[in-house]
Amino acid sequence: MSDMNGKKSNFLRNYCYKNDLSFLSFDFRGHGKSSGKIYEFGVEDWLNDLSNIINFLNLKNITLIGSSLGGWVAMSYALSNPSKIKKLIGLAPAPDFTERLIWNNLSELKKKSISSGKIIEEKISKDFSYFYSRQLFERSKKKIIKKSKKKYKGETIIFNGFKDKSVPFKYNNNLLETHHFENLTSVILKNADHSLSDQNSLKTILKFI
Repeated sequence: MSDMNGKKSNFLRNYCYKNDLSFLSFDFRGHGKSSGKIYEFGVEDWLNDLSNIINFLNLKNITLIGSSLGGWVAMSYALSNPSKIKKLIGLAPAPDFTERLIWNNLSELKKKSISSGKIIEEKISKDFSYFYSRQLFERSKKKIIKKSKKKYKGETIIFNGFKDKSVPFKYNNNLLETHHFENLTSVILKNADHSLSDQNSLKTILKFI
């Protein structure tokens, strides 16, 4: 999972500072420097983190950018609070990933273990693992975009990497089909992976901000 000190965040922060634009980033609970373990929370909790910060600072006319999991959270927020958002940008967003990418592909044995309260670790690489818990699934299912009856009519731009193995570039095609985001532009970056952190990807993203 990326955090507020990741390459994309730092790149965007520097761009905003140089162009006299306000910039705010933060780590969800269980991520980066924030407290807790990722498996203790779900999308409902991370959406509350975002909502609380926006409300506390009374932010308006926001260009809201979310990456991967953060893209799902940003989309959920825009659907519920369209008047506060100027533009919505998803960087390899993973809406509904707990069901579509994880739960539906788990063995019945793993599903039973998770449902009983056990935490399942899945090695993604030598240095990184995902942790699946009952909280992650239960506290995310109410925010499944596909099941939402709400619509966001503001400008929405989604970037996906053609070489993304975590969230395949065709994954978000259903957003075009369900019409939850009525003014949606999809951008496929040919040589990019899930991180979208290469210089060409970052420079392309800036053109849409």
